[in-house]
Amino acid sequence: MIKFSKTLKAVAAIAALSAGLGQFSAAQAASQTTITIWSFGNVIRPELVTEYEAAHPDINIVVKKSELDPHHNSLITAMLAKNTPDIAAVEVSYSGYFRSYPKYFTDLRTLGASDMQKDYLDWRWEQGVADNGSVIGIPTDVGGAAIAYRTDLFKAAGLPTDPAKVSALWPTWDAYTKVGQQYKAKTKKAFIDNSGTIFAAILNQGTQKYYDRSGGLIYSTNPQVKSAFNGASNALAAGIGSNISQFTSDWNVGMNKGTFATVIAPAWMLDYIKQQAPGTKGKWNIASLPGGGGNIGGSQLTIPVSAKHPQEAMDFIKWYLSPQMQLRVFKAYGLFPSTKSIYNDPAVANYTDPFFSNAPLGAIYTKGALALKPIFEGRQQRQIDNIFGQALSRIALKKQSAAAAWQQALSEIKKTVG
Repeated sequence: MIKFSKTLKAVAAIAALSAGLGQFSAAQAASQTTITIWSFGNVIRPELVTEYEAAHPDINIVVKKSELDPHHNSLITAMLAKNTPDIAAVEVSYSGYFRSYPKYFTDLRTLGASDMQKDYLDWRWEQGVADNGSVIGIPTDVGGAAIAYRTDLFKAAGLPTDPAKVSALWPTWDAYTKVGQQYKAKTKKAFIDNSGTIFAAILNQGTQKYYDRSGGLIYSTNPQVKSAFNGASNALAAGIGSNISQFTSDWNVGMNKGTFATVIAPAWMLDYIKQQAPGTKGKWNIASLPGGGGNIGGSQLTIPVSAKHPQEAMDFIKWYLSPQMQLRVFKAYGLFPSTKSIYNDPAVANYTDPFFSNAPLGAIYTKGALALKPIFEGRQQRQIDNIFGQALSRIALKKQSAAAAWQQALSEIKKTVG
């Protein structure tokens, strides 16, 4: 087993110490307690932080937001140096790694987490439970997936626009690719923003990924992994994607200009679309994901064991991830709650959004969330993800055939992971 300290050496080249070891600001009022949070993406909403501070004048919250991989690499560095934030967000693809090292996290059961468990989806809660049974993270939103599509572009291509009819077009991923080929032939435009995203979507529709429940590596023998790779590589070969990287300026421009007609959309993706392409309001709708439901993404809020203010940090987490607050965040931003206790609330069950043609988003994502089962996330999950991602990039750039890229990925994983 690779020791935690050895991992530090592996990430040191890509995670500058200054990103993880910087001293927190000392210019705080003497009467205030400063809670430090390290996060990524939209996990921590600044307007809600402001609201919490207003309600708790004795609390000052400082949030440092980084990109996904640098954030987690910096967290590893900081844990070894015992200079961590009070709260750290951990993304699902890294959860297996951090669950292997519970000694670096506060067992949140000592701060009242056991009383919270009943409100959350079982499979999401499990993602924050360490190998020794301690609770190291409280789940944020749920990334249940669907397909967001442009009704105006579908109509122009002679495709149906009604969600039920659109969903019927692609019962499988092969069918989805074929529809994409038809769309491209008709319009000369891309059907999906990035075909490589199909890999994660298919992979997360299985019951296992790269590890079995005992922690054994099965990336080369699990048929779901090969199916996901084939589905993505087939779409790449068919040329149905724009191959624009997500969350880039080109991606934002593409959404606004109609460069692509569909996006694989976990619930949290809908807010990105609304924020980056506000002029497309009413031009989107939501259809089912080919092959059934699936989950993409998600995170936990953790309290490192070296946090300076663990109780104040837990007080914030309990407020921020409470059913009531998750309901507010869902209504404001569309992030689907991990708290199943509010799924019957009409605000969730009957939720629609005019931006997405009044699609019944609450019903769609509730059904998906309740149907999902936990998939074991292994210790080097993110590293394996990245190797397969690089293989798909080589296919997209026509540097390798799918077969050659697959074999090289297996070789690289065996060499670096085992």
